[in-house]
Amino acid sequence: MKHPEACTQCGICVSVCPVEKVGGHALVTFLADPEASDYSAWLCTSCRRCEESCPEGVPIYALIMEQRRHEQPPPGYEAAIEAVLACGESLEVSQEELDQMREAWGLERVQLPAPGLVRKLLSRK
Repeated sequence: MKHPEACTQCGICVSVCPVEKVGGHALVTFLADPEASDYSAWLCTSCRRCEESCPEGVPIYALIMEQRRHEQPPPGYEAAIEAVLACGESLEVSQEELDQMREAWGLERVQLPAPGLVRKLLSRK
């Protein structure tokens, strides 16, 4: 993956990433350190905190999704992929639960995608 030019390697994305907080290394590890190789795009929780905190507006979530298109998913991820296709998120959560989590983190409300929207968008018809 090519490091995005707009990224200044400030590390803010790493500091807000829940995967990094528990010791994992998501794609934000690569953004903070382009020499890093011990990260996985598949560890992303899709919370988008990294993207919302980026002072340069780097489309981090889009980079994660692009990287996933080029990698084979790890074993056991099929269920998470099916959840994304069914409800638009890797972990099925209600709008109310999402609103409560984002409010607790001080983030704006976002609308969950309609059930089946992702599958429809990805269909080749």
